[in-house]
Amino acid sequence: MLKSLAYKEWIKLRLYWALIFLANLAFTVFLCLQLRRVCKTNELLAVWSNWLFKDYLFFRACEYGPLLLGVIFGSLQFFPEIINKRLRLVLHLPLGEARAVGAHLLVGLGLLTLIFLPAAGLLAGYAGIWFPREFAVNLAYVYAPWLLGGYAAYILAAFTLLEPTWRLRVFFFLFSAALVRLYFFTPYYDSYGRVLPGLGLLTAALTILPLLSAHRFGKGYGS
Repeated sequence: MLKSLAYKEWIKLRLYWALIFLANLAFTVFLCLQLRRVCKTNELLAVWSNWLFKDYLFFRACEYGPLLLGVIFGSLQFFPEIINKRLRLVLHLPLGEARAVGAHLLVGLGLLTLIFLPAAGLLAGYAGIWFPREFAVNLAYVYAPWLLGGYAAYILAAFTLLEPTWRLRVFFFLFSAALVRLYFFTPYYDSYGRVLPGLGLLTAALTILPLLSAHRFGKGYGS
């Protein structure tokens, strides 16, 4: 039954996933070309110094990209489920609420990973051509919180959309916006290096929230 649910989600999301994947990959290629232009017209030491002392990042344009993709993908997956209470049918399957919603989340997170990782790998690999390993590692320290913010945005979009009452839905939206801010405080050199494990644990812990909203949805609150 879990395989059937996963296949249903794939059928529903495959076209959206393909379009988002291609758009994200095309934007990453644009950033690589931007890096090439910067490195061809400036000394690499100057590029590094500009990041350290002037907060210049060649890929700063994609800072909120994962966040936007997470919100869009979460909305595309869960908004159709709350129309006419369609999700309630799934929640009454013998699987149970937690496993049914967990299957939806696993499929969404898996597809989101297939969007994020190729683009991140391309960006890291291309940066590694121009810069030494230390510089590339610190680029990862900057980019990783943005990726985690994309996952958090997806989870919190599900959490908000699955809430059956509008009053709490507005509150959850404001709460989510404040929480996601943690992932985008500063892009300064090595600023997130020490807190990345904690940020990853926080993101994993957020997966409990959509299960709580789904439980309220299944019990008919707000009907």
